[in-house]
Amino acid sequence: MALNFRPDSPVQTSRPRRLKMRLFITVVVLSLAGSLCLAQDEFSEVEFSGFYQRVQGFDFQGVQGFEFESEAFNGGGFGFVYNLNPFFGIFSQTSFLGGVEQSNVKLRFINQAQGVKLTKRSDKINVFGKGGIGFVRHVFDFSGQESVDYGTSFLLGGGTEIKIQEGMWLMLDLSRNVMGLPQLTINPDRDKWDSNWIITTGVSFQF
Repeated sequence: MALNFRPDSPVQTSRPRRLKMRLFITVVVLSLAGSLCLAQDEFSEVEFSGFYQRVQGFDFQGVQGFEFESEAFNGGGFGFVYNLNPFFGIFSQTSFLGGVEQSNVKLRFINQAQGVKLTKRSDKINVFGKGGIGFVRHVFDFSGQESVDYGTSFLLGGGTEIKIQEGMWLMLDLSRNVMGLPQLTINPDRDKWDSNWIITTGVSFQF
């Protein structure tokens, strides 16, 4: 059965009205989004940093003749941040840590992490928090012979950046690091994970 609508039928006029309303709402939303983007503060899209690190509270138990409790050691590294907007960035950092030594065995670390950095910016001081996941490379030195093992690492922390001059910032960071420990023995009581503090200070170049 055919359906015939009169020209003044409300069924015919409701669809164009709905389409116009949807178009109007779309234009309003896009305009608001555009104004928000234009209203954002200026920010540096790319950051490079070089830093010094101090590891505090490293523990390793379960291997006779190679056990540590609350050891501290130093290192350094470099990092990179790509900021998608003034508040949200993606970071990657690599650290080379001196490690520990006992019974003619040296253990060094290369710690690599990537994740998210959230920043609250101002003219002179930035405050940030960050969290990420990566890997740790354990390098053993047995009287000149090296052996390598890998584990997973997690990083969570934050800090501040203090402006030195245009494009250069002093960086201070305190982070909690959790990393997998090497399997040196089949002893089921050996430590498999360690949680320690990492104190970082360095210089960040922001472009």
